[in-house]
Amino acid sequence: MTIDGGPPGPPVGDASDNALARRAGLGDRAAFEELFDRLFPGTLRFASHMLADDPVLAEDVVQDAWVKAWQALPEFRGTSKVQTWLFTIVQRTALDRRRLRRPLAVDNEILEPLARGDARTTLTDRGEGDPERAVLRRELWETLQLALSELPWTQRACWVLRELEDMSYGEIAHVLDTTPTVVRGQLHRARRTLAIRMEQWR
Repeated sequence: MTIDGGPPGPPVGDASDNALARRAGLGDRAAFEELFDRLFPGTLRFASHMLADDPVLAEDVVQDAWVKAWQALPEFRGTSKVQTWLFTIVQRTALDRRRLRRPLAVDNEILEPLARGDARTTLTDRGEGDPERAVLRRELWETLQLALSELPWTQRACWVLRELEDMSYGEIAHVLDTTPTVVRGQLHRARRTLAIRMEQWR
């Protein structure tokens, strides 16, 4: 993604994310492109989980959110992490664009519990080199997506941001415009629901 305009900037590879955001807000295109390279994958991953039944919409939401971010960067004051600020924009854009859909049916025989706080380890172990294990991991991933799609929006967002993006309760609260206490409760409910849905994979 390239943004036209703005003065050329000095090398940006060693700058912090927030420093890049401030420089981008002043029109530094190189700083914005570096920030985009660093944080775009996470924002796309988040939107893809939140809108798992419509990957095209998820990509569109993220592109729209980054355009909004570019336009809003001059007002970014650095009072929070720029990552948190960006995820807030993605979350709001996704919520605005989401359409009402019929709930998906879930087959409990193919769902697995990921409620013990070890989701990142489980999901990144895809069984490379072992075809049978790789198939099981792929089935796990697909059925997890299905189970996540049934969670209420806030529970799903809390789970994804905590388990896959490794955000703190405070950062998640900022993204969702709520409190850490609410995040903790929503995360507990999400984990409990997923544990029930995915019982057969124990």
